[in-house]
Amino acid sequence: MGVKVREKPSGSGIWWVFIDHKGKRKAKKIGRDKKLAQEVAKKIEARLVLGELDMLEEQEEIGMPTLKQYVDGWQDGEGAHLGWFDRYAKLGLKRSTWKVYETLVNVHILPAMGHHRLNEITSRMVSDFIVKKFSENLRSQTVKNLKNCLSSILQNAHSPDGYIDKNPARGVKVPKPESEEPKREPDPFSWEDRATVEAIFQEHYPRYYPLVLTGFRTGLRIGELLALQWGDIDFKHRLIRVSRNIATRRVTTPKTRSSIRDVRMTSQLAEELQSLQVRRKEETLKRGWSEVPEWVFCNERGRFFSADNFRKRIWDKAIEKSKLRRRTPHDMRHTYATLRLSKGDSLAEVSKEMGHSSAEITYKTYYKWLPKESRTNIDELDNTQPAATYTQLENKKEVSNPS
Repeated sequence: MGVKVREKPSGSGIWWVFIDHKGKRKAKKIGRDKKLAQEVAKKIEARLVLGELDMLEEQEEIGMPTLKQYVDGWQDGEGAHLGWFDRYAKLGLKRSTWKVYETLVNVHILPAMGHHRLNEITSRMVSDFIVKKFSENLRSQTVKNLKNCLSSILQNAHSPDGYIDKNPARGVKVPKPESEEPKREPDPFSWEDRATVEAIFQEHYPRYYPLVLTGFRTGLRIGELLALQWGDIDFKHRLIRVSRNIATRRVTTPKTRSSIRDVRMTSQLAEELQSLQVRRKEETLKRGWSEVPEWVFCNERGRFFSADNFRKRIWDKAIEKSKLRRRTPHDMRHTYATLRLSKGDSLAEVSKEMGHSSAEITYKTYYKWLPKESRTNIDELDNTQPAATYTQLENKKEVSNPS
């Protein structure tokens, strides 16, 4: 049993009385008078002691929003309240992330528990929700995203907003069923097939050839490729600075902090991009543009490409012409990684230039393409001294047995 007075949100000047009695939790908004809130709390506590207050009969929870209200926004005696999306998600998350969350919330979360008040949601309810989603044949990663989205909402409801005493989704685990089929594995091009695709673009889609060549030679994600600007290219040191991304037709930051990186250019790529820069200046004069477009890969209007349009209108047609099995533009990135690893390049070096947060991720994704042949001297295991190399032992023999 307990009755507490709390300012919610902190610093707002709005005072609440929180009641915890026989497993039931209620919240009452008092307003901006702290002294009044303290007096109300004392009266409620006295009635609880005397057994005069039946919590089950007090159905109205003034100021305690439902999950749907908290997410979308609501209005009460204190005025309009911004919802979680406008107050937190759109301000603190990348657009691509909160757009995904928006779909998850509207399709899955709100239909399941949107009518519940925030303080009615329990860990068991969250766990049951997860089990139900698995029964609907959702993949474990999708269910994990659902749980993370719900947890993010409830965490803000707990702190800083103070509607609930704890985040009931925290600590709830999302299992990965043993029978679940693995997600689509990388499907890289071979050396020969890569040359075929590049030749198709060079002959039939020359405007897009520099884009494809850059994809195959650097391993940049498609959004990173489309977001390249001329100021990102250092021709003197043959480096490309990856510092932005394009997602859902908007310029944003790269996927992760480690995605901000410098990637080396091959000689062929550096020459092609320098040639493209010259052609772009000529195109600027021809089309009457006021200045050279800042985008390295731009359309006929000087704007950056749409990833979806490129894939549907150009890439898929080029792959069809090549008569190779269907791949996606992302497989250019997989090709870069597998070709480098297959020729023995350092795993750590490849991982860094791809923008992975750790070499472990690179290894788990591409271990099948690591060199299969052994390049070490297995006979070193026969040495009697663990730290000695074969050469050191041979030198020792020559010293002890001079001819």
